[in-house]
Amino acid sequence: MFEFKLPDIGEGVTEGEIVKWLVKSGDSIHKDQDMVEVMTDKVTVKIPSPVDGKVLEIKFDEGKVVKVGEAMIVVDDGKAEASSNFQAVEHAAPPAEVPAPPQPRKQEAVIEIKDEERRSISKVLASPAIRKLAKDLGVDLSAVRGTGPNGRVLEEDIKRYSVQRKSAAQSQAIQEEVPSPAQPSIPKQEVPPAAPPVQAADVIEPRGLRRLIFEKMTKAKQIMPHFTIIESVDMTKIISVREDLKGQGITMGYTPFFVKASVLVLKEFPKFNTLYNESSRNYTQKHTLNIGVAVDTPDGLNVVVVKDADKKNLTSVSAEIASLAEKARQNKLSLADVQGSTFTVSNVGSIAGIASTPIINYPEVAILGVHRMEKAIGADGKIYDRMFVSMSCDHRLIDGADAARFMGKLKEIIEKPAVLMV
Repeated sequence: MFEFKLPDIGEGVTEGEIVKWLVKSGDSIHKDQDMVEVMTDKVTVKIPSPVDGKVLEIKFDEGKVVKVGEAMIVVDDGKAEASSNFQAVEHAAPPAEVPAPPQPRKQEAVIEIKDEERRSISKVLASPAIRKLAKDLGVDLSAVRGTGPNGRVLEEDIKRYSVQRKSAAQSQAIQEEVPSPAQPSIPKQEVPPAAPPVQAADVIEPRGLRRLIFEKMTKAKQIMPHFTIIESVDMTKIISVREDLKGQGITMGYTPFFVKASVLVLKEFPKFNTLYNESSRNYTQKHTLNIGVAVDTPDGLNVVVVKDADKKNLTSVSAEIASLAEKARQNKLSLADVQGSTFTVSNVGSIAGIASTPIINYPEVAILGVHRMEKAIGADGKIYDRMFVSMSCDHRLIDGADAARFMGKLKEIIEKPAVLMV
């Protein structure tokens, strides 16, 4: 018997969401055959089976979050002794929770919540943190009968209990409205039953990459006080350089120019090439210049990483971004492709928008936003191509004056891009 547990997929990864099972109970499975797709906070990976055998049990449904070290699947590998992909560890059953003494009924606030709010509360957009879900629903865990292993309370148990409690409250309200026998019965005209309410909205529950974006963006905004600075740059010379490269058979977007320009500015202002450490509440200023590039994919935004961007020329950076973006769209990124960024560039100009206030790619301290170009009239009365470039920063570390100097230097390089060709 072989019990497969979620392995340590990479540095800093503590859990993964099951995106898709590639096998089902009863299937025969071969060693090195892909069993499951798991999404971590970095990337989606396919995990192969380390043994031959038959699938006996799948312990988590798709969409559930599994902690590193938790058993995911049980395979009959023909061996008498149970084994796993982890070293033998004592896993004592969790002690049964002692029911709390009955508390006075104090659920008026929960009952008075509007239906719309109740539906929102019942869809906890997070990993299966059962106690948090119960708290949000105003449910006393001791009153819920758990149907999981060892009587563990599952998400379905809490939701079922919440629905039952609501129905009971509605029945009680109806009974209280019935006239008492002592009152004379007054005939009432029959009123046709009201039509059922039309469902005018859909519930969106973040899954996969969207769940990770949900959690990471929430953390960035909760922890980091953002501020954004916006600068206008003249793109005339960059456009000219792109045309010259196209004549040499090299097609290039605008993002590589801003990646290389950012590298040059970061060398002059290294404070922006820093990561925040939440546990110790301090910062680590990095010496490597690994630039994250936001990529739009069918599943959501992903950030790929150009490692040591200061050591690569413009055409190499462009080719690497194109390769990583294609891997992202095909869901073929490796952990190495998405780890280690120290500063991020996000280009939405190919879609729309002349300016934005991007959210920092936590735990970095700054992110550069590149936008759509538009025609403008210069001081000399001539028409030129203008672009607004924005940067959001962690105001605890970076002051507005620092950000203004950074953007001033970036503007200077973009408007005189010969230095980028070195």
